Amino acid sequence: MTKRSSAPRDAERRAEARRRARLAAQGRVDEGEAQDQAPDAPARPRPLPLLQRLFPPAAPLPGKPDPLAGFAYTGALRPVVQSLWLIPRNLYAGIGMGVLWAASYVVTVQNTGSLVGTIASFVSFGSLVAAGWLGWQRPWLYGFVAAVLGYLLYAAYVVYIFAGDPSIATLGAKSELAKYLFVNGLLQAGIGALAGFYGGYLRRRLADPATRQASAARRRR
Repeated sequence: MTKRSSAPRDAERRAEARRRARLAAQGRVDEGEAQDQAPDAPARPRPLPLLQRLFPPAAPLPGKPDPLAGFAYTGALRPVVQSLWLIPRNLYAGIGMGVLWAASYVVTVQNTGSLVGTIASFVSFGSLVAAGWLGWQRPWLYGFVAAVLGYLLYAAYVVYIFAGDPSIATLGAKSELAKYLFVNGLLQAGIGALAGFYGGYLRRRLADPATRQASAARRRR
């Protein structure tokens, strides 16, 4: 029984072997075998996170030295000491833009709704972006420093203006003013860090040779 049933299978295998040999001699490939050996379809690339789509990676600025060259502190407070070490190495980015921000912000508040106030608001935000552009060593830090320093100057101006105002002579009024200055100061500090980051990122993107080549290619079209 076994010999009778195996004979047809042997004949089929020999016929299949002869067929494959003929196809190989003719330079053809068996369709079934080709399907078995066909590579799998490439996997679809994973979508990039939203932040990476908005801000694709940018190379460091060419020709700039290591911003931390000469910094040797390795203690537990390294991030704080590192920031304090970097700030005086670019005073124009942090302090200069902070003074400009304070002046333009005062004009913005005093001329709310007017053309002068609108222009001053653009200047105030632009000074924070410029702090990151100029502070290539650590853009977000210089934007943050400019916003904090500028807001301290603005807060001192507000306190000076309202010092003799009888409408805030009560403890409750003073508490509300202090609360407003504190909350608004936190907001401006966060905006300064983001604007500084954007200024530094924009400078790196514009200095990237790949970005300039892509821009030149678009202009030639």
